[in-house]
Amino acid sequence: MRWFPMGSPGFAGKRSATVLILWILVWGLTGCMVLRRQKIPVAAASAAPVWQTASLPELLEKIKVQQDAIQTADLAATIEPSVSSPAKGEIITYHDVRAFILMRKPSFIRMIGLFPVVQNKAFDMASDGEGFRLYIPTKNRFIIGKSRDGGARSKSALENLRPQHILDALLINGPEPGKEEAALEAFAEKESSYYIVHILRALPEHGFLLARNIWFERRRLSLVRLQIFDDGGEMVTDVRYSGYAQFSGISYPQEIVVDRPKDLYGLRLSLTKL
Repeated sequence: MRWFPMGSPGFAGKRSATVLILWILVWGLTGCMVLRRQKIPVAAASAAPVWQTASLPELLEKIKVQQDAIQTADLAATIEPSVSSPAKGEIITYHDVRAFILMRKPSFIRMIGLFPVVQNKAFDMASDGEGFRLYIPTKNRFIIGKSRDGGARSKSALENLRPQHILDALLINGPEPGKEEAALEAFAEKESSYYIVHILRALPEHGFLLARNIWFERRRLSLVRLQIFDDGGEMVTDVRYSGYAQFSGISYPQEIVVDRPKDLYGLRLSLTKL
């Protein structure tokens, strides 16, 4: 290899050759390597969604406003239960029942379900936040237990239904002062974009554990999903919200789908009155 001092004719020739080679490479990569060019239609470009922006304090305030607006509630809804059967590889959906729900903060709920047409009582259950009672007339069963998870699960998936599961889906709580903290994530999936408020529970000597995820879609900043986790980080409740409407001056979802993956049951609530 020969080296040319700067300023010599040989150096100038070497530099020109180098520039020429780089120009050929750039031209090749930007020209010959292009497979096709496609213009984006003006209408499609203008129809691209415009995502709203919000800060973590603003989203927490939205949760608090709805939380404070509901102290007691009287709801009427149709409930469509479903049961998962991993052994059979199927999901069984049952006939919907008419339900009446009474709630009072902080943790009282009573729920009565009636069979369609005949209007006989399908179930009657209540909870004060600590314990629950569930009566199933058709099976002549009366079940008493703790409201929260931890007890033995029944082989009959619908017997694992707890009033507190419904209350958690109907009344969404922000971070509990002094015990929980919140963090914000912007998440995009295909043509959708979300804000996810992660609520972390502080445990002595264990740091923080994920307690809940609250999802806001970014077109209207409406709350569309709630995930609740146990102390092992496993999701125990997954709730989807849609069809917002005004009830007594409060914007509230008409469709609420509750999934309890570990209990192998789900519920679709269609609100008719609030």
